[in-house]
Formats: sequence, C-alpha cells, structure tokens
Amino acid sequence: MLGKKVSVVIVNYNVRDLILTSLRTLYQFNSSENLEVIVVDNHSADDSCDAIKREFPQVILLENDFNAGFPKGNNQGFELATGEYIFMLNPDTEFKENSIDRMTDYLDKHPDISLIAPKLLNSDGSFQLSAWRYPTVKSVFCEAFYLTFFLKKKNYADKDFNEPFEGESFSGAALFFRRALFEKVGVLDETMFWIEDVEFCWRINHSGLKSMYFPGTQILHHVGQSAKKNYTISLSNQIFNKIKFFSKHGSRFQAIMVKWISLFHVVFKIILFGLLSPIKVTYFRKLKAYLYTLPKVFNPPKGIA
Repeated sequence: MLGKKVSVVIVNYNVRDLILTSLRTLYQFNSSENLEVIVVDNHSADDSCDAIKREFPQVILLENDFNAGFPKGNNQGFELATGEYIFMLNPDTEFKENSIDRMTDYLDKHPDISLIAPKLLNSDGSFQLSAWRYPTVKSVFCEAFYLTFFLKKKNYADKDFNEPFEGESFSGAALFFRRALFEKVGVLDETMFWIEDVEFCWRINHSGLKSMYFPGTQILHHVGQSAKKNYTISLSNQIFNKIKFFSKHGSRFQAIMVKWISLFHVVFKIILFGLLSPIKVTYFRKLKAYLYTLPKVFNPPKGIA
C-alpha cells in the first residue's frame, strides 16, 4: 500500500558534507508533510551516518556493511519506498527552489508521462548536460579519444534545453518517476554500475512509455564527487558497463566493436597517464585504475569491479 506522495532515495558513499547540504536544502525548499527521505549508505568511513542521524532523525537510514554500489543501493531504497512517486537523487545535489513540489505537480497534470528529469546546473550555476541519446559504437569511440565534438546529435544539440522535450536517457543524478514503473520495467540493473541510468531509461522507452526533460525546475549537481574517492571503481566501471550495455541491448557485432574500442582506450590511457603520473598524484591514481582495468576488458565483472 502506498504511503507518502513522494519517496526520495539517496545513495551515499563518503560524501558527508555534500549529503548534509543536499538534505538541508531539500527540507528547506520542499513541502515535507507528504515526503519520505530514504538514505542508503554504502559503508561510508566519514561519519556520514552519525551526522545524518543527529541532524535528520526523520530520515530513513539504511546502513550497508559493504559498498553495494549505486544501482543496488538504490534498489534497496526502492524496496523501502512507499511513495506514489520516486525521486532518485544523488547526494552531491543541492536545491535552490521547491523542485520536488514542481515535479510532483507536473506529473500529476501529465498522466501520460512516466519519468521526468529536471535541469541540472554545475556548482557555479552554469548549465550541465544531463540528457543524451542512447550510446552508439561511434559515441563510445569519440568519448574514449577526446572526440566528443562529433557527438552534438547524441547530446541533443538540436533541442532547446529551456523547453521540455521527450528524450531517450537522462542523468541518474536526479530522476523523478512513477513508482508503478517498477511493475512494468523492473528496477535498476545491478550489473550496470555507472550506466544504470541510461539502461533504465532504455527499458522505459522501449516499453512504450514516455520520458521527458523537464526544465521547469533546476537543481545544482556537484558532479563526480564520489567518483574522485576511488578512481579504480569509477574509471573501470565506466568502461566495463558500456561493454555490458551493448552485450545486453546491442548486436553481437556492436558488442565486439565496443570491446576492442575499450581495449585501445585503456592502452591509450595507460600510456598517457604513465607519462603524466610523475607530475600529479591524481594522474598516478588514474594510471593504476587503467592498469587494473586492462586484463578485464574482454570479460568484465558482473557487479562492481
């Protein structure tokens, strides 16, 4: 039985200060009487859980004793959710207005729409791209070798981001959708860590349901903060899960092509960061991540690398 109108699900991993800011602004700007907030913590070591308990006792907090990853953590939160609507939200987001109220009102008035994605802004308030057409072999190649200027179509350069439009996939940093979707398309694919948002949107759209970019509200997204904590996890899974996506939804030829592109990508990055590693410790950490990734390219792990 449904309970609250909206269930906000946030997966946290070692970003204590960011999630506290996110929760403060969430409660500051949005009506809380018909809102439940669920935080799934992936075994953070930065006092996140104690800080949340002290400041936000109303939050439903699930403490994992291991890093379950983003998709599994969200699925754990979805199981606890009672809301008619689910808001899947990153911990490195910050509210500037009553975004949840606005999105709730929009879906209430548009029963034909299953999912909306709010406009995201960078930390400095500039526009952040958060809508894409589905990956292609071309896009995987261009992203691997710094050729993203060829991907204007994939990045919706033909759309006005100040107006709503129907789209293929959106950033999992902030996705607002009907809970009933789970009955039609299932929850997040837990093997797709780092591309689970695109894959979830793929299943929604290929079920004949409508997803929209919704610029009627804006949310700050301090992008990539959790990723910087562990490059081995973040960089390897960005590669592995493009391979998994094409293995699941593409042709056999596409899957093979993406594997070979990924192999050349990893070798290229090993050479690049091998040369740069003496300059900066970040480059050395990235080098280690790509060395870790190399032997697994043709047989990616099923879960988090």
